[in-house]
Amino acid sequence: MEFLEEQHAVSSKLIDGTWVLVVRETKTTEPKVLSETNLANVSGYIRDKKTGERLIYCNVSWNEYRGGMTNELGFFNFQVPAADSVRLQVSHLGYRKLDTVIYRGKPVLLFLQPMEILLKPVYVVHYEKEVLQAAAQPEKIAFNPLKSSAIPRISNDDLGNALLLIPGVNFLQGGASGLSIRGGAPTDNLVLFDGIPVLETSHLLGNISVLNARFVQQAFISRGGFDAGYGGRIAGLIELTGKSGKNNRPYLDVSANLLNTNVLANLPVTDKFSVTAAWRRSFIDKWQNYLYFRLIDNVSSSDENPVTSTIIPRINFQDINAKVSFHPTDNFEIDLNLLYGKDNQSRDFELIQTKDYYRNERMTGENLGMSLNWKWQVNQNWFHSLSAGFSTWDKNAVDETGELQEFTEIINDSPGQGQGKGKGLAKTREITYTREIFDIDNGVNHIAEFRTNWKIRNVSGIFTTEAGAGWTRNNYKYHFFASRSDTEIQIDSIASEARLDLLHVFAQQFIDISDQFRFRWGLRSNFDAAGRNFYWQPRGGMEFHPSRKMKFYFLSGVYYQFLTGIRRFDSEGHYSLLWYLPEEEDLGRVKGTHYILGIKYEKNGWFADVEGYRKNADGKINLFAREITNGELTTVIYEPRESKERTIGVDIFVQKKHALFNHMLAYSLSSTEEQIEGLFDNAWFPGYNDRTHRLKFTEMVTWRNWTLTSSWQLAGGLPVLQITSAASAEEFARSKPFSQWDVALMKTFRGNYFTLSGGASLLNIFDRKNIVEVNYLRFSSDSGSMSVRSDISALGFTPVFFLNVKF
Repeated sequence: MEFLEEQHAVSSKLIDGTWVLVVRETKTTEPKVLSETNLANVSGYIRDKKTGERLIYCNVSWNEYRGGMTNELGFFNFQVPAADSVRLQVSHLGYRKLDTVIYRGKPVLLFLQPMEILLKPVYVVHYEKEVLQAAAQPEKIAFNPLKSSAIPRISNDDLGNALLLIPGVNFLQGGASGLSIRGGAPTDNLVLFDGIPVLETSHLLGNISVLNARFVQQAFISRGGFDAGYGGRIAGLIELTGKSGKNNRPYLDVSANLLNTNVLANLPVTDKFSVTAAWRRSFIDKWQNYLYFRLIDNVSSSDENPVTSTIIPRINFQDINAKVSFHPTDNFEIDLNLLYGKDNQSRDFELIQTKDYYRNERMTGENLGMSLNWKWQVNQNWFHSLSAGFSTWDKNAVDETGELQEFTEIINDSPGQGQGKGKGLAKTREITYTREIFDIDNGVNHIAEFRTNWKIRNVSGIFTTEAGAGWTRNNYKYHFFASRSDTEIQIDSIASEARLDLLHVFAQQFIDISDQFRFRWGLRSNFDAAGRNFYWQPRGGMEFHPSRKMKFYFLSGVYYQFLTGIRRFDSEGHYSLLWYLPEEEDLGRVKGTHYILGIKYEKNGWFADVEGYRKNADGKINLFAREITNGELTTVIYEPRESKERTIGVDIFVQKKHALFNHMLAYSLSSTEEQIEGLFDNAWFPGYNDRTHRLKFTEMVTWRNWTLTSSWQLAGGLPVLQITSAASAEEFARSKPFSQWDVALMKTFRGNYFTLSGGASLLNIFDRKNIVEVNYLRFSSDSGSMSVRSDISALGFTPVFFLNVKF
């Protein structure tokens, strides 16, 4: 204790047999400028104390200004004054801060204690942030998957909806479902799950995501401005690391809620080889509980929206995650990863007028991905990594529409649960109806993305240099055919296939100019082997640290995307989403630019993150139907029209953690606009998901093993647009504002051999009708077709429950 008091700003006292250390307040002094002759290297590895898993992107510092972060192997290395020992502070989201003294020499092995292990504190010096935290890179925010169960939402194991705590991140529902970042389409984000490019991020008509929170160990989100090491997308970056499992004993994690079951298992074959897998499967197609009926009641009838909706009971989804990890030494690791997802969903729409119309939309989708990752820390200065991953997505969609016609009269004394004329009415009414089909659309969309990336990193003094190269292959196929029963109604079809091979190289450097200034530059280039074209993408940024608790930064960059998500509009304004690959003359090649100015502050339980940004994108295309009459036959061709997008806004996040409370406030003020060639007189109009204001206030209270969370969301209305090739400029309307209050309560019980947790969420307590998508549907009959507005709304008041047990 005397030695510690001499070396550090602490004092000690023996109280009832326990030594208590108290940190003394000291004045911050400017660090001395150190020459190369009186510096020495300090290095080591950071691990999870409970599981032994490597922790990437940990903050490691040795004084008010200097430090670094761990890499993909959880390794850190930097220079310190040449002394026998040095004091290190290590922090990472979801773990207790480590303040320790290490001695120079061989790399050390340090362990961080997870926050889920409850300890009785003697004296509180630092309040740990439990949910969100700034990462070492200025553009990234770290999210704690362990705390996602306490956030109110429809499924406790859904990571996608939990990420809505971050301003600028949204999870879209309806036809364009998936994770959206700062007004961009879900297909504009690069989602890497252990090196696997995730092409589809939604299940269950957009109500939950494919990201299983039980399997995710670490999550980092970049809303733009990411460095030259990443490419192929123009919006945001989401990096997910799956669990590699414990090294000392197997474990089993089982959970269930009203939608699905989830099983996670780990088997450590040896202390250097482990297997971890998770399987999640819905059961609402087998058990139609009240949540099922709340889900099917999300389209209602009104004067502006006379359409009702139901969901056929065979809707279901499942996904599988698996990781095989081999780590013979601390500085070497190989892992093999698997991602699989499947969806089967169907929805009925009915239009009750003089004639009774129906529309049925069926979709099956299947996603398969694998990756092989190799990481090697050669020595204190050199790091190598190689990642090879692929992902395929197959979507088969069938839309049919026609008339409901009265068939016969049936008397049934035991009515069922059917709703609407198109489903189950033979059990609930005295009249049954048959469907006369007039219009069937068939669409098959297949895409495949294969990525390889080799990267090398060198740390030398104030310079951190990275370089790499790789290859990306994209395959794309889209076949669409519309079958009509009346020859006077237009017939249209599309048959499109393409393949693209891209080589890429990149180089970038991070320079610690001084204790307060850090500069980075980077250059990435894609080479199209077939077209022999280069696509140059400069990236750069600068950081200013007036203190270790605060940083100002500016980031900018150019980004190219080749495999993109586009919309196919029919003649009535109804659209369908599909993946697309440029076929000729770079038509569909998208170029994006980012400009970001931000500030981050962390001190004494406070975390504030403010970013102003501007994003531009051009080159994306949409397909528009155009009718061509040849004699008595009317056919349809689809014309590609280029579009431009621009988004400007500011995202604000403030978090305060003290005692039992964690206060979080997220606010976004933004404007997303789009311009499509030849549409609305080439005027700019609001983007599909443009909500000017988004406010979310979250309060989390943790007491002993109880966690109470309250979340209130408020957002502006969605734009109401009917986009057709013949549309003219007009004043655009908006739907009503979005407002929702949710509450969740969770209790955890820890036994000697198991941990049991359970919870309940009350969603949309005030039962407001919140519109999450505005679309236009086509209905057909023997007299022609018509377009009708259809509003998809979020769940009304719904209580949900979950139960989880770990062995």
